[in-house]
Amino acid sequence: MTRSAMKARGVRGAAAFAALAIMAGMTPARADSLYDRAFQTRITDYADPAALGAFAGEAVRVGQYDQAISTLEQIIFQDPGDAGARLTLARLYFHVGSFDLAMGHVNEALALGVPSLEAALQQLKARIERARQPVRAFVDVTAGGQIVHRRATFPSGFAAGTDQTGGGFYAMVDGRVVFDPDTATRDLILVDGGISVDRPFLDTDFDGTGDGFTALAGHGALTFSKGLPDVIDTLRADLTLFGDYEDLGGGRDQRELGVRTRIGFKPSVETHVYLDASYGWLGESRALFADDQWSVGIGARYRIAPGWTADGFVRHYQRRGTVPAAVLGGTAFGYRTEGTEGGAALTHLLHVFDDGRAWFQTLAASYADDTILDYGAVGAGRGTPVTGRQVWRIDWDHAVQVSAQGRLRFGVGYHHERIGPGGVSSRTDTWTGRLRYTYRFQ
Repeated sequence: MTRSAMKARGVRGAAAFAALAIMAGMTPARADSLYDRAFQTRITDYADPAALGAFAGEAVRVGQYDQAISTLEQIIFQDPGDAGARLTLARLYFHVGSFDLAMGHVNEALALGVPSLEAALQQLKARIERARQPVRAFVDVTAGGQIVHRRATFPSGFAAGTDQTGGGFYAMVDGRVVFDPDTATRDLILVDGGISVDRPFLDTDFDGTGDGFTALAGHGALTFSKGLPDVIDTLRADLTLFGDYEDLGGGRDQRELGVRTRIGFKPSVETHVYLDASYGWLGESRALFADDQWSVGIGARYRIAPGWTADGFVRHYQRRGTVPAAVLGGTAFGYRTEGTEGGAALTHLLHVFDDGRAWFQTLAASYADDTILDYGAVGAGRGTPVTGRQVWRIDWDHAVQVSAQGRLRFGVGYHHERIGPGGVSSRTDTWTGRLRYTYRFQ
């Protein structure tokens, strides 16, 4: 093999590896033997473009973007006319947020006039131009549906058990506007909002039978996201003012106004950790009998292998309220409920198509142990209004990028809920299948 052929092969390999890793957003937890061997070859054959290209690809794969960038800069220094290396380097600079440097290499590569790279360069140039705009926006439009099978059992003397199957539609319009003041700490102002309509299958009148009803929900939020003076992009604080609405059926809804904050940091390239807290006022909710609620939590994301990412979280929450005397037919009842929830998820890059589109799958599970206000007991005037609850959720979901703007999501889920003390508790098991398509306008 000639030296020029080795060079072309090495740089093309680096470009393909970098593109795949960046688009997928997945890197392994640590360097492995492949990276070590590529590094040693880079040291011994420091002037060989093939060795440099191979190392750049491995460096991207293990998340060592600074090493990949410096190696590609060396390749370009040796051959300024290498358009493939410039494209790969521009993608890396775009990935780490250095948009001006990315645009410079894109323009240099376009000036070289390589027809096979023209489309990829123009696409990346458009993405950089959008990212550099002081105001950016997108709107997601989602439509789909679900089928639900629900089985409920109750203690002796209460409602009879039921076994039902139903389904319905789902639609949502959701959007975001990003204001970028171009500060040194990469601060952002985010405006989010959306509205959805759903056809859930819940027991809204507490007679033991699932009821299908058309439920509206909406949300809005204003967030100030500030990068803190630390190593670049490793420490960030968000402060959000929000408002949420959700129709719960049976003449009950939740209307919440509140504030939440999050501090996120990256102790390493492959790890992201966050702490968050929120407070919401519920006083305008209808028949919810709640005054306010708060929560605190911690979560983390860890890239454990090529194409594999693990997530985990735990949070504690509390709600306070009062059931009016008129509802109970006697004395008003003030209450406090609280609980803890934890969960984990594993996301896998299942497939990458020839044109760069990706297919992900996620397996997630969560468990919550809490106390709740038993609206069935409140309405019937029986038993203790506050009771215990345990909830298990397991979901297996897929997301397929069918086009640059379109994404298909489908999955199945299982939900187990047990309410009341042992021996006299009710139990509900729900199996769900769902299919949704989202198109993004930006």
